[in-house]
Amino acid sequence: MKYLFIGILICSAIAALLLIYGTKHNLYSATVFNIRHGVIYDDDSSKSGSDGPIIVYENGSIINYSIVPDGSAFRISKKAIYKTDTLTCRIDETNQEFSFRLKDSIKTEKDEYDLPGRMFIISDIEGNFKGFADILKAAGVINDKFNWTFGNGDIVLVGDFFDRWINVTECLWLIYKLEDEALKSGGKVHFILGNHEMMNLKEKYKYVRNKYKLNAEALGLEYKKWYAPDTELGKWLRSKNGIEKIGNYLFLHGGISKDFPKDKYTLTEINENIRMCIDRDLKDGNTSKDMFIGAQGPLWYRGIVDTAESREDVEQTLKSFNAKKMILGHTIVDEIKYLYGGKVIAIDLEHQTNTASRKMYALWYEDGEFYVIDNKGTKTSLK
Repeated sequence: MKYLFIGILICSAIAALLLIYGTKHNLYSATVFNIRHGVIYDDDSSKSGSDGPIIVYENGSIINYSIVPDGSAFRISKKAIYKTDTLTCRIDETNQEFSFRLKDSIKTEKDEYDLPGRMFIISDIEGNFKGFADILKAAGVINDKFNWTFGNGDIVLVGDFFDRWINVTECLWLIYKLEDEALKSGGKVHFILGNHEMMNLKEKYKYVRNKYKLNAEALGLEYKKWYAPDTELGKWLRSKNGIEKIGNYLFLHGGISKDFPKDKYTLTEINENIRMCIDRDLKDGNTSKDMFIGAQGPLWYRGIVDTAESREDVEQTLKSFNAKKMILGHTIVDEIKYLYGGKVIAIDLEHQTNTASRKMYALWYEDGEFYVIDNKGTKTSLK
């Protein structure tokens, strides 16, 4: 283990020197450093592997950092690209890939949307690309080539696509790609921030897998820079909401506490404050107490799904936003289910465990009714 650790340090130093040389001399070519399969970081069994694109805007250039499969190993790639270039995202776990282009522009999302005829709704994927892709295909949202096939339907992704598993980058780029394809078909992808998105954006890495520590070292690009304001995914994440209203349904990751000052803040103001908190310098103690991103805020609050509130409390919250139901992730339940006499739908499941058992479930809405859909495409009425 001693020699393995020394070897990792030497290889990382060589990679960094090569990348510095390439930057200085404007080479930006796919370079020569290999990361061998089987490297283990600390007590986490996740290994280094393919990753990226990580798109960083540097000195007027667009730089694509990637770790690319190369036979039985991987190679580092750092190169300048154009906005119109086609990018490729590879998934080691499933030996697949998909391509996409960068958006022409990124705009802040609206807070309210009309109710579509169909919605596919899921939360807390946490880097589980395989399970996510499997149920998207089963539901008819995408095809085998990861292209949008859901027409004018909407998908609502209720937070926590970061941490715990090993394909976070791939999940994010798939969502990013599907957004544009959905709009061209009259549909919509709603990506709502969860506490794990906020943790990563606030440089809190407790649940980040060691794969990303290894990859950051190899790339010579600190992990905190992967989602900084001068990156494509960083800009994109900073355009998202913490709560949205679709028709008369509220979607958010944690929940709105009965004690939240609902009369003082509109949905727009809540979302503006959540986004401002991303880059606001808050001391650790103040972060946990913050009204918008703290433990009792919309991204973290568990009291509703934990049934710590009364039905009257929940109904009053819904009334404050002129909403009929609240759809929540964040707090794991044994099955997707109604709470508070149908006023709340809890949707966070053990997706990784289910994927390992070849099962996945999501919430489905169609023509006024809610269903549970599984990874075989079977729909069951929600009770």
